[in-house]
Amino acid sequence: MSKPKKKEVVVDHLFYKNEIIPITEWHYDWEVCPIQRDHAERAKKSKHKNKFSNLESSHLEVKGAILTKDCVCQETKKEYKKGTKFKTDGHTRDEYWWAEYSTLESVPQKVRVSYKECDSMAEVYTEYLHNDSPDDVELASDRVDGAYRDVFAHRGIEIRNGKLRKVEPIQYAASICFSLKYGGKMKTTTTNIRLWVSDLESAILWLRDVYGDPEFAKEKCDLKHMNPFTLVYLLSYTKYRKDEEALTRLKDFIFRVSNEEYVPTITSNGGCKIEYSNPVNRFMKEWKIVGTGTSQYVFAAMNDTEQAVNARSFSLMMIDRYVLDESISKTGDMPPTWRKYFSTWKNGYDLENNQKTSVSNVFELSEDEV
Repeated sequence: MSKPKKKEVVVDHLFYKNEIIPITEWHYDWEVCPIQRDHAERAKKSKHKNKFSNLESSHLEVKGAILTKDCVCQETKKEYKKGTKFKTDGHTRDEYWWAEYSTLESVPQKVRVSYKECDSMAEVYTEYLHNDSPDDVELASDRVDGAYRDVFAHRGIEIRNGKLRKVEPIQYAASICFSLKYGGKMKTTTTNIRLWVSDLESAILWLRDVYGDPEFAKEKCDLKHMNPFTLVYLLSYTKYRKDEEALTRLKDFIFRVSNEEYVPTITSNGGCKIEYSNPVNRFMKEWKIVGTGTSQYVFAAMNDTEQAVNARSFSLMMIDRYVLDESISKTGDMPPTWRKYFSTWKNGYDLENNQKTSVSNVFELSEDEV
């Protein structure tokens, strides 16, 4: 019995257009894709130096996208004109070819670009993601860089601090502060991270300035910064963002932790001692021993386990007590209900902010960490 003949479908519109162009046009006229990772830093890595130190035929094949009409990015609201050209592949080699540290004495005269005409920025981003090499998968920090570039670069804002290039604090802060919008754990894709960064913009920029302040980590100390710190700092900013006095206290808390600077208590004979009924002192004491596994209050991993949620409860309670200039309790002991503090904090935040945002089908949900 003969097989049924399949119909053929017209695919002419799916083919990429090709053009050989001068290298100077590729370098200067084709813009960096807005969600591109930090290719300037990547080009300096030995892996890429070795890869592009000798010109090969495959290196001269690059890809791009051209807008067919004026477009607006739905997340950043930035406008792009018809005819704007974007690189969707070949960023790193272009960076290396033109870099002063490159071992190449000359750049190639021309490249062949295969490009697709796109009707929206979403199509441009799709092209970029399609061209991502399976042998060179972006790390989550690379995707954070891409999100920062897309949201901030057109305003001349850069975020270079490594503490803000970790995806987990941003992911969890967004899911906690915008739980109705982002309900459930989501993949750390470029699309999702861009949305999280957009919603946390003011918190990220405020914390960037705090981390960049000369008072931050000005002294060497044994207490090292950890991802859970960035998470609770972002959360606390969102809570106190309209209260300048509270933000000043929050900033002081962060500076003290970064320098392991304890608040002394003056004794009756004029001396000083460290009391751990002071919330910032207790915060530092517990986090300093996190590696020993002897504290019931702190946990370094960022996940949804009971230990991690307890660590958020403890940390947010210590911050709130310090911001309000209160001791941990009247007796100085941890309140017996401290484990419920995160739930209380979140309920209060949700009520205060009256969130009404619905979940969008643009988000990519996942049961597992990606």
